[in-house]
Amino acid sequence: MKLRQAYSIAIVIGVLFGAAATAARARIFESDQSVLRAQYVEKVLIFRNCYRMIDKLEVLEDGTVKGKAQPGYWAVDGAFQVKTLTFGNDRVSLTGIKLWTDIQKDGVLHYFPASAALNGKGDYPSGLEVIFRTGVEVETAAQFTARVDRIFFNEQETKLDSAPAPIARYIRNEAVKVDIDPASGTGFKGTPPKPVSTPQPYLSHEASLVGQTGTENFIVLVDEQGRGSVDGFTNVLQYGLEEATMEAVKKWKFQPATLNGKPVPLRIAMNIKYRSAPNPWITGGMPEGYFPRDGVGGLPACSSCGRR
Repeated sequence: MKLRQAYSIAIVIGVLFGAAATAARARIFESDQSVLRAQYVEKVLIFRNCYRMIDKLEVLEDGTVKGKAQPGYWAVDGAFQVKTLTFGNDRVSLTGIKLWTDIQKDGVLHYFPASAALNGKGDYPSGLEVIFRTGVEVETAAQFTARVDRIFFNEQETKLDSAPAPIARYIRNEAVKVDIDPASGTGFKGTPPKPVSTPQPYLSHEASLVGQTGTENFIVLVDEQGRGSVDGFTNVLQYGLEEATMEAVKKWKFQPATLNGKPVPLRIAMNIKYRSAPNPWITGGMPEGYFPRDGVGGLPACSSCGRR
């Protein structure tokens, strides 16, 4: 009798451990694994929300992103190309290379590997792993695809919609309206806006690493309250500098334009000159930015520069 009970207990334990072992295996059917590899390997994925300079991103079962990743720049944090897709006990991992955007005026998104521009410069995460955590329930290929689509744009969506609006207008080669001719100063009968505070932009780490310099030209919309925003670009420098410019302009303050004694919104042409060495900001409302000498992203190039 005791022998039978022991044998029965052994069977029950064996069944339980067998079930646990089965549950510990990959949560995707093998047939669907092949489908998903064909679907994603070598594909370029574009983030719905960019995360700053990460080399790993973990997505929980409910679709939330684990951790406190900082918001990123669309041009340098927005895309990666999948190279491998692996299935584990509690995860599905997409591993690949980070892509940077080559901003052109042809209505098409172009990408190149970050490593190609960096060429070994700096300790920069040029690879990326995106981990999707899985539960005890087996997922189909369609269910996993739906999870991926919550993090990345899918094939039915317009990828250019992922870009910030001023950059998207530049890529589409859309004409940007300006109310005062930058050469002659004509076109507006009232009093133009005057800069009051124009803090310098924060420099992207990527532009610093590759040594990008030059002049970025853009149109600023100054509203009735004297707040500025970039409405469009007429010349871009790439490597996240467009978004650095947009962030800076949001902090600028102006005396608004007036017409017949009343404040009115107005679009004016402005520029920022990014250089490899510090120089004073030029006067007359056209600020001049710099690269930090130490190449550390997120820090102002010069704490004493710019109108505060």
